Amino acid sequence: MPSLPPASSPNLGLAQPSAAEQVSTWTQTRPWWGASYTAEAYVARERMLLGAPLARDGGMTQWILTDVGGAAHRRPVLASCETLRKRALVRDGADGVVRDVWAHGVASVFTYPEFRRRGYARRMLALLAERLAAQEAVAPGDAAFSVLFSDIGSEFYARLGWLPYQSTHLSLPVGPASPSPSPPASTPILDAALAALAEADERILRGQISRPPSDPAKTRVAVLPDLDTLRWHFAREAFMSSHLFDASPTVHGAIYTPPGAPDSRVWGLWMRNQSGGKDHVEKNTLDFLRFVVEDDAMADEELSKAIRAIVGHARHEARKWLCTSMILWNPHERVKRLVDAMADLEARFVVRDNDSIASLLWLGPNAAAGVDWVANEKFEWC
Repeated sequence: MPSLPPASSPNLGLAQPSAAEQVSTWTQTRPWWGASYTAEAYVARERMLLGAPLARDGGMTQWILTDVGGAAHRRPVLASCETLRKRALVRDGADGVVRDVWAHGVASVFTYPEFRRRGYARRMLALLAERLAAQEAVAPGDAAFSVLFSDIGSEFYARLGWLPYQSTHLSLPVGPASPSPSPPASTPILDAALAALAEADERILRGQISRPPSDPAKTRVAVLPDLDTLRWHFAREAFMSSHLFDASPTVHGAIYTPPGAPDSRVWGLWMRNQSGGKDHVEKNTLDFLRFVVEDDAMADEELSKAIRAIVGHARHEARKWLCTSMILWNPHERVKRLVDAMADLEARFVVRDNDSIASLLWLGPNAAAGVDWVANEKFEWC
């Protein structure tokens, strides 16, 4: 192997990978992130995701750290990652104005095994943070903040500016089949309903973020769970399910509408994570992407009915697709309290300290009082 440059070398910089470099990187990452796929199937999945609406037309950018002066066919790929551009909202602490902005999710941070422990990933991310900050300075709102979800704890990314935020979840076992029918007030969410629900959810989030936080000087941010974001998750899910079962799910969640109260709905959207395949089903989970309570004034008794109904639908789908637990990220305190009161659900509250640590890098003007992250849920993961 030729001698490697130090991570501090001025010759190192960010570049977009060539087609061959991209396939090589996918081949390297498969044992870590796609072991249930063949090499060919994993590359096919990654190509498919590049064509998803969220990733198309500049939505996804792939990055490598390399010798920027070297020939493309000979340069080393010292580290790699990708960014996904996401619609987001920011409420400025100074004036309370809510702005539509772009956030950038960082994903797939990877260093080839032979290049590890040399500081290359750290250098790549530092350069990426500089690039995004410069983009925001030139065009305010174009890169207001960045999010990532760390599987190596919080310290590494925090030193680079991505600060850790609440990373908890409720874990509910799927358990044996139940004879209890779903209440008539609840129905499964199919593809045709997604657009209208995404629009309703955006209205709800705009209302939530416009309210001043407990410290009015704080900046508030939220990534929007728009239709493109949801479809990106469902495309990943469909590819995996088709790979394992030659079929893909059609039920994307469940919605509860109280009798006589059509504007007080509760719904949950989910995806199945079948990373364990058929042989290690204990690894398979049904992950709630988003849990929405449309009317905060809904009585606890009615909300409890809604939660139980939605969980019932989720359990049915989890069993059908070989998932053994259901995961709800960062549940609202009220939802957590009501779930805790339902002893038969056997919910367990988990505080994560190593995997999927939600982290945020603020790139806008100085937010002296800090940043409040609204709706920090699984739909933002990438």
